[in-house]
Amino acid sequence: MKAARKEFKIQTKSGTYRVIIWWDAKDKAFLVKAPSLSGVVTFGTNLSEAKKMVKDAIELYCNCVIEEGKLIIDDNGRVVGKLPRSRILAPVK
Repeated sequence: MKAARKEFKIQTKSGTYRVIIWWDAKDKAFLVKAPSLSGVVTFGTNLSEAKKMVKDAIELYCNCVIEEGKLIIDDNGRVVGKLPRSRILAPVK
């Protein structure tokens, strides 16, 4: 039987993100993923820890992406980060 998956909204410094959390009997842990942020997957031994871990994982992911000069759009449509300043001082003629 497949474990029930529950959705939660997690508020971070980089916006609000929808996460999916479910119990995995094999690993004996709550597994978590953030569908809108590829690669953000973590776990916790209880529900509270799983939420804390995913919040930390989202903030770390967002910090790395922003340092690369990219923008992030959270699940509420809020844009986080800044575009890098243009290096072109004058238009090319």
